[in-house]
Amino acid sequence: MSSTGYDLEPVLRAVARTTAACLGFGTAVINMYRPAWDDFHTVIVEGNDRARELLLGQSSVADDWAPLLEDRFERRGAYLIRHGDFDWSHDRLTTYVPEVDLPLDADGWHPEDALFVPLRSSAGEMLGILSVDEPADGKRPGTEKLDLLVGMAQHAAIAIQHAQQAAAAERQRVAVEHLLRLTASLAERRTIDEMLDAVCTGIRDALGFEKVVVAIANGGVFDLRAVVGMPEDEQARLSQIPVAAIAPLLDPALERDGVIFSEREDAEARVDPSLHEASQSRANGRGDRAWINHVLLVPLRDREGALEGVVWVDDPADRLLPTSEMLRALRAFANHAMSAIESARQLELMRHLAEHDPLTGLRNRRGLQEHIDAEIARVGRVAVIVCDLDNFKRVNDALGYVQGDEALRRFACVLADAGGLAARLGGEEFALVLPGLCEDEAMAIAERVRGAVPAAFADFPWPVTTSAGVAVSGTGAETASLLLRAATRAVFGAKRLGRDRCVAYHAEALDSLLGSLEEDGGGEQLAAAMLLAETLDLRDVSTARHSQTVGRLAEGIARALALTEERVQRIRAAGVLHDIGKLGVADAILKKPGPLTDDEWTEMRRHPELGARILDHANLRDISGWVLAHHERVDGRGYPAGLAGEAIPLEARILAVADAYEAMTADRPYRAALSHEVAREELQASAGTQFDPVVVDAFLRALAPKARRPGATLPTRLV
Repeated sequence: MSSTGYDLEPVLRAVARTTAACLGFGTAVINMYRPAWDDFHTVIVEGNDRARELLLGQSSVADDWAPLLEDRFERRGAYLIRHGDFDWSHDRLTTYVPEVDLPLDADGWHPEDALFVPLRSSAGEMLGILSVDEPADGKRPGTEKLDLLVGMAQHAAIAIQHAQQAAAAERQRVAVEHLLRLTASLAERRTIDEMLDAVCTGIRDALGFEKVVVAIANGGVFDLRAVVGMPEDEQARLSQIPVAAIAPLLDPALERDGVIFSEREDAEARVDPSLHEASQSRANGRGDRAWINHVLLVPLRDREGALEGVVWVDDPADRLLPTSEMLRALRAFANHAMSAIESARQLELMRHLAEHDPLTGLRNRRGLQEHIDAEIARVGRVAVIVCDLDNFKRVNDALGYVQGDEALRRFACVLADAGGLAARLGGEEFALVLPGLCEDEAMAIAERVRGAVPAAFADFPWPVTTSAGVAVSGTGAETASLLLRAATRAVFGAKRLGRDRCVAYHAEALDSLLGSLEEDGGGEQLAAAMLLAETLDLRDVSTARHSQTVGRLAEGIARALALTEERVQRIRAAGVLHDIGKLGVADAILKKPGPLTDDEWTEMRRHPELGARILDHANLRDISGWVLAHHERVDGRGYPAGLAGEAIPLEARILAVADAYEAMTADRPYRAALSHEVAREELQASAGTQFDPVVVDAFLRALAPKARRPGATLPTRLV
């Protein structure tokens, strides 16, 4: 009765009670046919308690009834078996023999007589069997009584059929409601997983399949994206199934009305043997109309017919084979699953296009700040590298925009290979997001990117380089917006320092540098440059106050040489500013505790030129020339120009001596400070080769009044 979806017991009990009362039978039994089991189940026993206790709830297979429904027993649509016409000893049915007296005549009812009436649908399908016993008059029924019995049985069959049809209509209504909800969900743009979960739930609730799976083809395997009613161990066995393993079973030639419905033996013959025991039905029945380990799949194909996934259902609650209506409804649910997939893919494509640069394929600005903020919240520290191709306008102007686009694509490949999240911010500006990295680690990656650019553009008519700015989240850069701004300002600094270099963001240094270059007025620019130099000292505790010390030492030498007061003060400023170009040198080089490599020395030796450019842009052109030459040697073996003797400005020769003395008498990561005496001997030994002898003599005279401890500095005035 539960298979109909309605409670038939009150109706069937009324039929049995009415039959017994109206036709005068002491016992009336209704056996309902269960197609899922191909058997009859005793659901109603109207009569005495002994009959009810014996028969109610009993089941009997259909084959056991066949001998009782032979044509030889048929009477007016009923089946009357007289005592002696059938050998009950060979029958497997549970029977009830009433305790009544034996008949006195040939028409009397014998205790072993039996009377059955099949309950059939309008199409002739078996619905059940009505059995009566113990006639009140003690007689076998005549023609009139048989006709009445058959008529009442027909009414009972009509009631059963109507209930089953109503149950089917209810299932159809539920299915339509679920389909309508799914359609509305598509309009609401829910996620693909939510949609597929809704499809699975709808199939279970509307069509009665207790196990429902939606798998999506992804990279040659099926991903289980939505599952209902499948145990975890079974999910584990069926996860990541290769599409090729079941492709023969999904052959379009096997589809009927958009579904593939097969017996297990046929299905197993078409799939990889490793899958034969991966899953078994738990809701199997018995008989021709029963579900017995069947396989029911609905392929999900796109508009071009390409396989996108599959819907697999199993374990029908009624244990019956699906009707054609159910298969059509299943196909409709699968269509919604495919619509959800296509909608999600379309939305994913639109989102990808909205968040990615069409030229390079990298992320664009859209959503980048949200991503960086999320990474800051997740790992706490995020480094950002902002890169800008140097002189890119020249590429577009000389080679055209097609070649310019190719240059952008090439650099995008270089950046993407560096790891992290690469993005194009616009034009020739790019970013690389590196969660969890500190400044030194990010600077190392920035240097690798910078170093990889020349090789990537080896076939271009002229060298292509990039400038990079590095910033790490923290104080002053707590958010993505501030972090990107800091890295961008570091790029500006790299550009001002001569391009083709990496600069880390240090607020005071960059603000002073960039601010001084945007303002007019020599005094203000000099003050800004001096502050910038002081900030440079703060980058490394091992060289703290180096610039200020060199400035004071240079001032003392200038006074010892009896230069004018204006020139003395200018030389002092030059001493403070002599290393300003080191802003463009990586901390990893400046702070290295051991000897530098050849490449690192090459990088380090660029700082006089970088410093000269900075000071020149600040309209400090006299100091710019002195800083440029402060590593030249009087014997012509210095850098960057290899000047010798008087070709080197006097101010630069003064800076060289002051810088060397301060460096020798201060502690460094790779050595301890030298004593004053040893430093004095080194200066004297190098006079005439590295240093100007006149300048060395003036410096030693300035030192003479007082012996100094290692690392001590001269007072502001030396004479």
